[in-house]
Amino acid sequence: MLIFAYAILTTLIHLAGAYFRYLPFSRILNRKLTARLWKALLLWSIAGLMINIYVTSVYGISMRTFKLLFFFGMTPYFILSVILIPRHLAQHFFVIGIQALYAFMLHSVASIILTLIYSTMTARLLPLQLTLWIGLFLLIYPWGEKLFTSLLPDKQFISDTKLQWYIALLPVSFYIGCIISITNVTFLPELSDRLTRLSIPLFFFIVYSLVHYNSREAIQYRQLTQTKERLTRQLQNLTKHTKMVQENEKAISVLRHDLRHSYRLIYALLEKGDYESIKKHIEAQKKLLEKS
Repeated sequence: MLIFAYAILTTLIHLAGAYFRYLPFSRILNRKLTARLWKALLLWSIAGLMINIYVTSVYGISMRTFKLLFFFGMTPYFILSVILIPRHLAQHFFVIGIQALYAFMLHSVASIILTLIYSTMTARLLPLQLTLWIGLFLLIYPWGEKLFTSLLPDKQFISDTKLQWYIALLPVSFYIGCIISITNVTFLPELSDRLTRLSIPLFFFIVYSLVHYNSREAIQYRQLTQTKERLTRQLQNLTKHTKMVQENEKAISVLRHDLRHSYRLIYALLEKGDYESIKKHIEAQKKLLEKS
């Protein structure tokens, strides 16, 4: 029964990781593709659960199985996401690096709490650690959801292919640095070691949050500048248009005045019967219009 519960907890944690890795891409996926993705992930989770039960039954609940399941258990979920969300390979690596560091940080916090309670961390406490991991995950879920929903850097910052891959592999390299120290399956670090190990992802998330905040500020500043420039151009065009309208209205006003004067003159000449003067006046007006 304990093995089955351990396997279920492991599978739930992998699904939680898959969900957080889905969030950065959620805005670009339509409903049909989202349904296909989660159908595949849930189907694999059933197969993954069977694998987890088998591995745990064969090797028992130990640090060996713990690291085996968590170092490699996320791989099929990651591959399915890459296949079903194509043409975003660099972004996938960036997201899985962040998510792996996030999960690693929760594992470290959970183990620290258990070490403080039980004075030491042993393999028999691993099911409790997984339960505590899920509890921590739910506790800080609002922050995690906000982080991963807006995780991907702005395209204008990663338009260069080389820079894009440098950014994508940065969190992965941090994660590798974290797990190198615990690759020895028999090694159970003391509290001081766990605190040191926790500082690596914590430092990364602090730095990333600062960089992400500054990049958002830079983007907003650039957008405001562009909006200001566009509004300035629109204002200049509106000023020119207003000036043209005013000039046209002035010209029309002059033309109306001239027409009224011309009509009065023609009417007066008509009353006198001076048709020759009317003809001369019309020809003069015609020449004036041709010159203007």
